[in-house]
Amino acid sequence: MSSAAWLDESMRQRPDRSGIYVLAAAVIQTSEVEMVRFDAARLAPTPRARVHYRDATDDERRKMIQAVASMTAAVHVVVMGTGMDSSRQERARRLCMEQMLWQLDQAGVEHASIETRTASLNAKDTAAIAQFKRRRIISGRIKIDFARPYGPQSDPLLWLPDIVAGAVSSAHGSAHGQQLLAPLTPTLRMSEIELH
Repeated sequence: MSSAAWLDESMRQRPDRSGIYVLAAAVIQTSEVEMVRFDAARLAPTPRARVHYRDATDDERRKMIQAVASMTAAVHVVVMGTGMDSSRQERARRLCMEQMLWQLDQAGVEHASIETRTASLNAKDTAAIAQFKRRRIISGRIKIDFARPYGPQSDPLLWLPDIVAGAVSSAHGSAHGQQLLAPLTPTLRMSEIELH
């Protein structure tokens, strides 16, 4: 059965090089995508609002996490890079992206949409993905593109990895954050890599 994934990031920077970079992917069977997209769109308080974990209050975060946890058709793959140097976050992204795309490719995911950034940063991601293919870290069968979480032609499915990545990042070293994350744990597939 075919599946697709939507990817987004979160990070916690610290001056002592103990920051983390979190990359999350919501993986959904192709036959379930429209149902989950409909449910995800209902997360927004108004039709044109953007859902963003970082900007939410604790109560809003709790509601977001509960809603995402109830979308049982989605599995959330998370790669957390530890020991991030805040001056090298693009390196952290590349290393986490390599691990994430390898996992998705191994799982047979056919299509991955990454939250778009600036044109120059998208170009860096595109170059890294081409390198992963040349090095045979990922196969040529997985199609990868960029999507917007807000505005014209936005995809609310990008809100799911935003919420998951934000919740995982907030939970790192925080008992309160771990309590918020708890409803998601049955659907999380976590791996950790060292970024030093």
